[in-house]
Amino acid sequence: MNPDIKRLDTSVLAVGDKLPVLQVDISAQKIIAAAAATRDWQPLHHDYAFATQKAGTPDIIMNSPTQAGWISKYLTDWAGPLARVQRMSFKMKDAICPGSALCFEGVISRVEDRVDEGLALEVEVLLTVAGDFKTKARVLMMLPNEQLQNPWSGL
Repeated sequence: MNPDIKRLDTSVLAVGDKLPVLQVDISAQKIIAAAAATRDWQPLHHDYAFATQKAGTPDIIMNSPTQAGWISKYLTDWAGPLARVQRMSFKMKDAICPGSALCFEGVISRVEDRVDEGLALEVEVLLTVAGDFKTKARVLMMLPNEQLQNPWSGL
């Protein structure tokens, strides 16, 4: 293992710990590029006229694979390169549109040392815009522990 890789100190993680807040400015370009990257050609994600006139949304909207990707990035940027997202579920309450300042907030809801499997960490992630709830996610992550230095090994 590369000794220069910065690792999260998992020995101090506890239920209720808050992750740093991340704010991302959402543009039409980000929404359209991500929809194209996920091969989601629904006009709701790239056609303003369709989105506003036919679908009744205030603008084009971010798709669910993009939200999953941003949630994963938020967590792995915090936890480090050895962290692994094992399971994710989320519920979208409201659309995320261009011009939004999207805030990611996370709280640790479970910590379990699975010895030979690594440290299991469940995190609740909330996505908001101007304080309004947009998406809520529950994510199970695996992190290194004393017995398993790399939760990616053995996959």
